Amino acid sequence: MPLIHLLSRCNQNCVFCSYPPRGSDKGGEALWAREIAAMGPGLVQFSGGEPLLAGFPELVRLIVFCARNGQKVEMQTNGALFPAFSPAEQAILVKAVAASGGYFNVNFPAHNAAADFRVTRTKGAFAARVEAVKKLLALGAAVRLTHVLSGLNCGGAEKFAAFAAGNFKGLSWIQFSFIKGVGRASGRGRIPAYAAAATDLIKALDLCDRNGLKCEVDHIPPCFLGWHYAKHVDIAKMRAAAPGEHLAEKKRTPACRGCGLFLLCPGPRKDHPAAEKEIRKKRAGTVPGEKPKKGKK
Repeated sequence: MPLIHLLSRCNQNCVFCSYPPRGSDKGGEALWAREIAAMGPGLVQFSGGEPLLAGFPELVRLIVFCARNGQKVEMQTNGALFPAFSPAEQAILVKAVAASGGYFNVNFPAHNAAADFRVTRTKGAFAARVEAVKKLLALGAAVRLTHVLSGLNCGGAEKFAAFAAGNFKGLSWIQFSFIKGVGRASGRGRIPAYAAAATDLIKALDLCDRNGLKCEVDHIPPCFLGWHYAKHVDIAKMRAAAPGEHLAEKKRTPACRGCGLFLLCPGPRKDHPAAEKEIRKKRAGTVPGEKPKKGKK
């Protein structure tokens, strides 16, 4: 994966964070530039920690460096720090990312401040994030929102989709990303049942379709998405026989055998310990959103 962790530091303390425990940051602009150059052309994902904690001049120079190397920048950020930049700095940052052909990927965990705080444990983050997305869109940035489904916001996906559709006109797309089972996210109660998450997730995807809002899904097996299965990011990758992290992070279980999506799905994440049991239970019933099989009520 063309991912560069600029920093381990972050301004939030999200319970779903899959990044390893924070340590000292030993990078720097010269080291980052060498890592980026070694990646070659294509997408480069700036991540952290929180990449906006890097110095503004250094960050802009790195983005320009990517653009000159034919690399598209994905700025992965929680967005809460963006309003603290001056209007001139905001405009420069947006212009630099756009010049690379890239976009801002804003992690947006909830539809209101109370739900946001349960996930991020950071006061004021929700209001700052809303302001950031509105400013980015007003400046013409391409913006993707990533909504991580965890045990703390399970059941809120439809409300989030409605909030995004109503407040952020001009969004490029939303990714609904089921929580990974690594880092801080591996704790008890963090990972909800696939079926429980899928019920509300399907409603969110329906709402996005009704509002003409592009959306996609990752890290929950596509067999749980009903008629929305093709929105899973792994489907296109598997059809193209593309290499990538999806083949390393996921693995088909014995319960996957005989599934109509077997050849289009790499399987559930290896760090989802209940995956085999949940898939076996689903195969014995129906996929959420599908018509019941004959003989089933």
